[in-house]
Order: sequence, then structure tokens, then C-alpha cells
Amino acid sequence: MRSRIGYVLIGLAAALLGLAMLAWRADVPVLERPDQWALDWQTRWRGELAPGTELPLLLVRVDDAALEALGGRVPDRAEMARAVQALQAGGARAVALDILLLPGGGTPEGSAALASAMKACACALIPFSLPDDGKPDASSAPAPVLAQALLRYDDEAALARSEGYYRPRRLVAPELGLAEAAAALGHISVRPEPDGSMRRDLPLLRLNGEVYPSLPLRLAAFARGVDWASARARFGAEFSAGKGLQFRLDELSRLGVNYYGPGGPASSFDSVGFADLLAGRVEPARLQGRVVVLGVSALAAGDHVPTPFDARLPGMERIATVTDNLLTGRSLVRPAWGGAAELAAVFLLPFAAVALLARRSLGVALAAIVLGTLALLAGVQWAFESHYFVFAVAPPLLALAIATLGGSALRAGIEQGRRRVAARQLAASEQRYALAAQGANDGLWDWDLTTGEVYYSPRWLALMGLSAAEAGHAIQAWMQPLEPAMRHAFEAELQAHLDGQSLQFHQVLHFHQGGQERWLLARGLAVREGEGKSGKPVRMAGSLTDISESQRLQQQISFDALHDRLTGLANRVLFREQLTQLLSGVLAPETGLLLLGLDGFRALNETHGPVVGDTVLTELASRLKSNFGARHLVARMGPDQFALLLAGGDSAADLGRRVQALLQSPFNVATPMLQLTAGIAWAQRRHGPATADELLTAAEGALARAKAGGPGQTHEFDPAEQLVEQSRRWLRDAIDAALASDTQFELHYQPFVRLSDRALLGFEALIRWRHPERGLIMPGDFIPVAEASGQICAIGRWALLEAAGQLRRWQALGFTGEVAVNLSGVQLERDLELLADARATLAALGDVPTHRLKLEVTESMAMANPQRSAEVLQELARMGFKLSIDDFGTGYSSLAYLHRFPFDTLKVDRSFVIRLAAGREAQEIVRTIVGLALALGKQTLAEGVEDEKQAALLEQLGVQVGQGWLFAKALPEAQATEAIRSAPWRR
Repeated sequence: MRSRIGYVLIGLAAALLGLAMLAWRADVPVLERPDQWALDWQTRWRGELAPGTELPLLLVRVDDAALEALGGRVPDRAEMARAVQALQAGGARAVALDILLLPGGGTPEGSAALASAMKACACALIPFSLPDDGKPDASSAPAPVLAQALLRYDDEAALARSEGYYRPRRLVAPELGLAEAAAALGHISVRPEPDGSMRRDLPLLRLNGEVYPSLPLRLAAFARGVDWASARARFGAEFSAGKGLQFRLDELSRLGVNYYGPGGPASSFDSVGFADLLAGRVEPARLQGRVVVLGVSALAAGDHVPTPFDARLPGMERIATVTDNLLTGRSLVRPAWGGAAELAAVFLLPFAAVALLARRSLGVALAAIVLGTLALLAGVQWAFESHYFVFAVAPPLLALAIATLGGSALRAGIEQGRRRVAARQLAASEQRYALAAQGANDGLWDWDLTTGEVYYSPRWLALMGLSAAEAGHAIQAWMQPLEPAMRHAFEAELQAHLDGQSLQFHQVLHFHQGGQERWLLARGLAVREGEGKSGKPVRMAGSLTDISESQRLQQQISFDALHDRLTGLANRVLFREQLTQLLSGVLAPETGLLLLGLDGFRALNETHGPVVGDTVLTELASRLKSNFGARHLVARMGPDQFALLLAGGDSAADLGRRVQALLQSPFNVATPMLQLTAGIAWAQRRHGPATADELLTAAEGALARAKAGGPGQTHEFDPAEQLVEQSRRWLRDAIDAALASDTQFELHYQPFVRLSDRALLGFEALIRWRHPERGLIMPGDFIPVAEASGQICAIGRWALLEAAGQLRRWQALGFTGEVAVNLSGVQLERDLELLADARATLAALGDVPTHRLKLEVTESMAMANPQRSAEVLQELARMGFKLSIDDFGTGYSSLAYLHRFPFDTLKVDRSFVIRLAAGREAQEIVRTIVGLALALGKQTLAEGVEDEKQAALLEQLGVQVGQGWLFAKALPEAQATEAIRSAPWRR
């Protein structure tokens, strides 16, 4: 035992060291070096490769000769334009410029010439950069860059893991005019390894929620002529763009670079000089159909990276290599199962080594370890050359070496001790068996195969229900209680073990005894002459165990997992499984489900107690099963929900009426008897949902609408309603995101102007939503949804605090007017929350007098609950806020309650202002409102003033303040501030 522990500890220690190297190699560069050397060795062992010929690449090098011809400088944009024109004239298939064309990097004329050349070519690709340093930039990308973003991708978790390796923080975009002229764009960002090499490319990177392709990936896709809109990535697994471009990604969504050979003059890629191209010294035939990469390869310029073949490979050749890897399917990748394979090797190799050392002679064990290691390395090299797979081999080999050395040392010291331990273990084993035979509750049997006699213990006889006389001493006693099929299975398993086909005899016996089901587990082991399974069996012994209770418990567990414990009906899991199976067969338009939801079941439980509620559910389940169980699967889906599976043939509407008829009979579970109603809804395949989950979701949504219509209603799923609900859900989620960001909502300000002298008295704050994707969203499009969801309270709180802050900023300019903020009816209903927001607003006002912040409520809103509204408004007035009644004259205010509202201003509704010129009726209404305000000592304000004629007539009628487009629309903060400074309306 001690020796085994020693071997296990050695194997475990070796495995842990290998695991530590495997886990820490990404963080400790020195630990990653062996695998990097191994990959370089594999690449050099394989030798140089020729690039692909189907879509051949051509390098246009800005080399030392080109720099000398250009006077020691890199080409300007006008010269690059000439190069693009020459490549177009030669019939190049695609042209990638490996040069960042940043804004201001050239003359306007040069940029215009290059843009014109790229537009005419319609085959030029340019790069942008996604660095992982600097200050994060959340601004939107330019439209040409954004157009490259991947539209479809899966596995957000794998994408998040890849961002742990490289996470861009900002975008370095090319000049906009050049980006718009390019046929496509891609990033050129990579993460150098500690030794400066770039063994991996990053084909896909995410920034600000958008996934951008690399320049080699975009170039390969363009060269293949695939539709980029069809591109799809499954991060950590694969990328595909139709059938033209497919490749694997490793677990960090990286692409291993398969270098072909040295760079420069010895490069395996065909290349021409930039100067020769401009001078017309390149034959057009060399350009025809080529995928061109144009970049700097001069030793004194451009970027260079070390590779297994070359210490300074030009960056443009790295891009060409990656592009050819993608076009030919020869990129290196650590397969998705590579991590598991490496981890298995780290654990299995050391334990295999110590196992060999523990069980075989030293020479055989070491030879097997060496041969196994060579076979492993050969397999790794074969996977590298045949499938372009790469693995981390250093940690497993380190673990194997440590285990081999440690196991060999341990073996030398314990040979003699092992023999003594073996003798003690044998004696202890015999003692344990004797004790087990005495204390076990199992039946024992012992079969002498030479004589054919079997010994059966008393416990065995009791379990089998046989007497000693009935059992006798023959093996056929096993067969007596068994059915023919079980008997044949027992005999076959027994004979298979005797023939050496199994290590142990193991058979479950199932039969009925005394009116009960019995399960017994028969086990046994044959003793053979000689060694191995081929020896002749001479004896067989074993045990018989009663497993009836565990089997019954397992059956109950299986039943409970798929059925409702209270009603015995199928549960949601079984119902969904049956619906899925039904949908996988021949589809009928009527396939679907009908949902029933009891009305007021929670109130019934609270009134009569859970016992009565459970009785109601049980009786309803019984009614449904007895009436519909023969044709439909009936299931309990929730606390008060039941479902019927529709397999076709029945009208869902007729079935719903029949279910409603079942509820007409009272439930005799309480005094008086209960009369229940239920909402019923159904969704079927003909409505559009294709999967079980989609049908369940559709039916639940339809049931919610049925319940919204009142008790006892039915509703058929309508796909249009689902679209409306999805739109509302999007709005609710977007509002939450806008509130969280605190940057999307903004206040615009419409002036209040005194009609007599046109002095600026203040502003009404009107909310606007500037959504990052949909632009400006007006209040009428989102306020109703926010009021229905209750989000209006958070929006209202934001508006109050923002208006308070604006008043403080304007006070520094000398502004002494007021700002009015609208309140929602939902805020008035949630009075405690509103009062808390008002107190927070008081704190936000600072030294600004409270009366300069005015709160507006509509007349109809105040009269919805006049008693409570009056109390809340009076409390707000006591805090110091001014109050205004908006849209006055359109509601049905009681003068008694109107007198109790502590308002300061009556706002005349715009509908009366618009009709002023139509006759005296509107004028008399306005005159009456003004008279009422004067009698109460309040201010009057008319909204919707659009021309001077309306303003003059309102002033004659006694209206003091005006608001409308005559003076200004709702102004952003900057324009409102300018209006405060200039007062453009003042006479």
C-alpha cells in the first residue's frame, strides 16, 4: 500500500508540476518558451511550403530599392494611387494596402487621387487598428468601418474568454474619404509574444459591441467573392462565410499562423518592386488575377517579426501568409478538444509511467516509456503536418520525465518491502472475507464446476423464496422463479462469464413473489486453471443482493421527475418533451397546445387556505383527464395552469369551449360551493411558432392577454400581438439601458414669455431621448410605454434632478426665471416615491430658491383621485415648489377641488388658442379661464402660441404669459443659454 501511495504521489506531483506549467505558461513567459520552441521545431522539421495556386498572392514590396528611387521616403498617397491604377490595369483580383492611411497623413490632393483610384478599382482594401492601450473610446465607429462588422456570431461566453487575451480599447480609423472609397476594411492588430514573434493572428475582435474582421480575413473573403453579409462566427470554434471560406478557431478565437518559409528575396511568395510597378517594368501577365498585398519590406522601415525561418519577416509577408492560410485552409489551430487532450496527457502520462514502473520490469518499463514518448511526438507532428493542429507538449513531457525519474528511484528501494506487504495483504484479505461472510445480509452461493454441485446459503434461499429441498444442489435452482425471457438472459450472461467474455458475472433478476415485484442482483466470479480468461473454469462463487427498495425508489424518482406530485398529471418537462416529439414527426397545422389558467386562484388560496386550493386543483385535473385524457396529453404547467396537447384533428376553439363547460359545475370543496372561471388560450403550428419552446411562449402570451380581458375569457395567439409586445419589451429594455448610461436622455427647454413686453420668464423642460442607434426618439413614442411599465418614475426623477442642476448653472449667468417640469399620473399615484424625489431635488437645487422650479400636472391627472392629489400637491407646495395645472379646460374639474389645489398657474390648452380666430366661443372660454385665475389670484399661461395675431388677442383677453413656436421651439441647453443672454423676443 505504501508503495502504491508512493507511486501515486510521484505521479500526482509530476502531474501537478505539469499542470502548473500548463496553467501558468501564459502568465510566465519562461514557461511558454518550450512550447514556442517546439512549434518552431515542428515548423522547421516539416520544411518550407509553397503558397496556394488557386488564388495566387503577389507582394508589391516598398523595398530598399523603392526607397532609394523615392529619395529615401515611403510612397505618398499620389504614388500609391498610381500603383493601384497599375494593378487595376493589370487585372489584379484584389489589392490590400498594408499601410495605415490616417487622417492628415497626406496632402488633400494625394488623398483625393488615392480615393479616386480605389473607387475606380473597386478592389482595394485598407487597414484600421484596434489597439489595446490608451483611454477607452466608446464613440461610434465611422460608417465604412462599421459596415465591416460581423452581423452574426454565437457563444458570448467564448467571445468573453477571447477578450481576456486581447481586448481593444479604441479605434484608429483611416481617413474617412479613403475608407469610403475602399472595397473593404480590416484591422491589423495582433498581440506579440514575449520573444517578439507573432505565431497567432486575431481574425475577429470586438469593440463597443461590434465584431470587426482582420485585414487578412477580409482580403480572403473578398478574393473568394463571398457575400460578407453571410459571414458567421461561432467563437472558440469556427468561422464560415458561405461555402467559399471556412476555418477553425482555437478556444481563444485565435488563428495560428502557418509560416511557409523565409522572407525577403528568398520568400516563397511571388513579388515585384514598387518602383518597378510605377515605372511600368512589370508584365501585366504577372498581375492578372492576383491577390496583391502592397506594403513596406525595407529593412530600415516597416514592421518585422521573427519566424521559424527568418529573424526579420516583413509585416506585409505575415499578412500575405495569413491570407494564404485562410484561402488554402492551412492555418494552425489548437482544436477545441486540445485543452482537454493536453490536460489528459499531463495527468495520464506520469501515471502511465509510474504504472509501468510499478508493474513491469525496469527495462521493459523504460523501453515502453521511450517508445510511447516517440509515438506521442510522432502523432503530434503528424497532426501538425496533416491537420495543422498544434498542442502544448512541454508540460506533458515535463510531467512524464519527472514521473519516470521519481518512479525509478522509488522502485529501487521498495522491491523487498513489496513482497512483505503482499503477504500481509493476503492474510488481511482472507480475514476480511471471513468477517464479510458472517456479517453480510446477502445470500451466498458456491458452485463446484467439476461436480456440478452448488451450495446455497440460508439467506440466498430466503431471497429466492425457496426451501432447501426445492433448491437442491443444482444450478437450475436459479431458474425456478424466473420468467422464460429472464431465464434465457440469466443463462446467457452466466455462460458468457464462464467462456471468459466478462470479468465478473453480473445479472439483475426481476420476478414476482407473493404478489410483489422483486429485484435481486446476482454476482459471481469464476476461478480458472492457469492464467488469464482462457483458463478452464473450475469453481464459481458469488452473492445475491436484494435491491427491490432501491429499484422502487428509482421508479418513483423517474415518475416524479416527469409528473406533478399533487395531481399525478404530466409536468412541464414531460409535456415539452412530448410536444417536441410531436413536432419532429409529420407536422400538422393544428399541432400545438391549449393553456388554461384559473382566475383568482391566489385570492382563493388566501381566502380558503392551501388545502382547499389543492383540492380544487386535484378535482380540476381529474375532470380534464377524464374528459380529454384519451385524446390529449393533459399536464399541469404551473401553480394554476394546465395544458392540453393538440395533435391535430380537433378545433382548438371548440376544445376551449368544452373546457369552459367543465368549469360550469361548481367545485364542492368549500361552503358555499366554489364557482371558478379560467382564461383559456391556444397556439398552434399554423400561427408560425416552429419549436416547442416557441409554442409555449406564444400560448403563455395569449393566456396573459385572455386574462387581461377579464375572467373567463379565451384568446387565440396572434403573431402580430407578439411583434407589438417585442417592440414594447425592446423599449423597456432600452429605457433601462438609457437610465443606466445617464447620457441618452436630455432636456430641451421651451421659453415662457410675458406677452406685454416679451420678457423671458422661464422655460418648460421637455424630455428627449437620443438613442445611440435609432437617433432622436420623441416623448410620444416612449412615455406611454414607460408609464405602463412604471419606468416613468425613474425618468421623472432624472428630469427633476437634471432641471435642478440646470437652474444652478443658469443662476451663474444671472438668470432668475423658473423652469417647469411635467409630472406623470403614475408619479402622483406613487406619492411617497414622488415626495422622496422632491426632497432629493431640494438638495440638488442648492442655493437656488425652490419656487423657481415649477411642477406641472394635467387637469385630468389631478382629478383622477382628487382627494389624494390635493394632499400630495399641498405637501409639494409646502416644500416651496410652484405648481401649474396643464391643459386646463379640457378636463372636468370640480371647482370645489380646484380651490383646494395649491396651484400658481393655469395653462390654457393649445386647442383653445388654435380656435381663437374661428369665433367667439373659444375667446369666451379663454376669458372665463382668465377671470377664474384672476379671482383666485393666479397666473394664466397660454400654450401653443404660433403667430402675433394669437399673441395680441390673448393679451387683450388678459392672458399674462405665452408659450409656443412664435417665440421658439423646445431648445437644447446651448440654444436656451444663448436665449437667456440675448432675450430675442423682448420689446
